[in-house]
Amino acid sequence: MVIAALVVSGLAGLLSDAAGNNVPTSILTAGGAFGAALGLFVAMAHYADIE
Repeated sequence: MVIAALVVSGLAGLLSDAAGNNVPTSILTAGGAFGAALGLFVAMAHYADIE
């Protein structure tokens, strides 16, 4: 789950940088995407009883 969240956040940061945002904004975007993706994956694992 964490690996998938890292991939999502890395891609979000790269896309934000490619869109012309400055580097600190891209880092914040990647951090937000990481938190959101990890929260989503943990919720899915909780409700689907995946271990």
